[in-house]
Amino acid sequence: MAFLQMNPEEKFDIEAINAIDAPALVGETHGDKRVLREVLRTAEALLPRVRAETEDPLLVSAILRAKTFDWYQRSPSDPSWVGSMPLRWGGIFYESRVPGGRLSRKLSVRLTLLINQCVEASGAVAFLRAGVAGIFRGSAMMAKMVTFTLGSKRPRLTQQVAQAYLDDLASTARRGDAFLPLERLSDLARRNGSSEVSMTLADLFTHDAVNVLTVLDPRFHPGMSALTIRVVPPKNPDDAATYDLVQAGGGPARETRATETATTEPIPTSPWERTEMTKKDWLVVLKGLEKRKARLEAPPRENPRDRESYLGLRELLLTDASGRKAFMAVHWKGKPSGLTLLCQLLSDGNLVPEADTDGDYLEAELDHPDKGHPDRRAKDGQWNLGHGWTVVRERADGGVRTYRAESKSVD
Repeated sequence: MAFLQMNPEEKFDIEAINAIDAPALVGETHGDKRVLREVLRTAEALLPRVRAETEDPLLVSAILRAKTFDWYQRSPSDPSWVGSMPLRWGGIFYESRVPGGRLSRKLSVRLTLLINQCVEASGAVAFLRAGVAGIFRGSAMMAKMVTFTLGSKRPRLTQQVAQAYLDDLASTARRGDAFLPLERLSDLARRNGSSEVSMTLADLFTHDAVNVLTVLDPRFHPGMSALTIRVVPPKNPDDAATYDLVQAGGGPARETRATETATTEPIPTSPWERTEMTKKDWLVVLKGLEKRKARLEAPPRENPRDRESYLGLRELLLTDASGRKAFMAVHWKGKPSGLTLLCQLLSDGNLVPEADTDGDYLEAELDHPDKGHPDRRAKDGQWNLGHGWTVVRERADGGVRTYRAESKSVD
């Protein structure tokens, strides 16, 4: 049985492990409890390595680059590529599904199910007698196994993005130097927000230029053209970006954009990078994120309040109750927190900061005047924010700062 020859070190092949049919493997044991124990121990030993390889962005990136190289080299001359590779690569990182058709659960889940099937096929009593007290305990192989840990912070969509990209490669063979539309990756962006998908891609691949991420660098692959993922910005703020895999020298990724991109700068995918974000534009963005249950990315930390886009969002929050409601549903977590605290204050009418530093962040936001309105700085703990809004700082028992917002106008 080839599976029993695998281990998490020198005999580890994630693609071969992914091709294993767990129910068939259990069936091959014919109920032999000794063989079932060996299958269990092998699966126990492989699972931590599989989890590390499919969850750590550094390791995920290495696998994706290797599979991209396979796609580049093998797919043009392999007539069985489209028929066989979706099965071999499906579910390595995350669940793969064909609409109305095949579903492949992710590999770590299937390995766990294999362990459970081994226990059920032999009976728990037999495993207890053999010294296997539970999953991941009692195995001599596990006692000697190298511990594989996650070496870097995991973005939320690492596994989904990796699997969508891999499914795109598996479903289409390379055709000369033509670009490859990454349909599944683009679908993922529509469901989860292109900002999250693009940020995850930037963690997996080198971000060399605006809207371009390098997958394979020709410096490390002599004789090859560079392979990059090109982010195609949406025409409407409420739409998601789409993605293409492009070969250097292969022509524009979208014929419809050929003349446009030749004369203009790439359109930023982030609303913070856009120079003309009106209140209406921001409302569309926020409503779109709320509909997709996605989050707005934080503004760049370098002087965020001086950006036109930041001031446009601030004006929306001061003038539109529906904009404030949408912002509170999708705002980023963490710093900078001043705008979020201001929106909370305007929405509720009063605010008691949870920490003293929150009061500092709020006052920094209140102190920052709109361009052309330097008179709106604080006067004795009162701020005139414009658009009929005033904020007053008060002191509660114990000297705790509280804030009260009043509006003379109706949104």
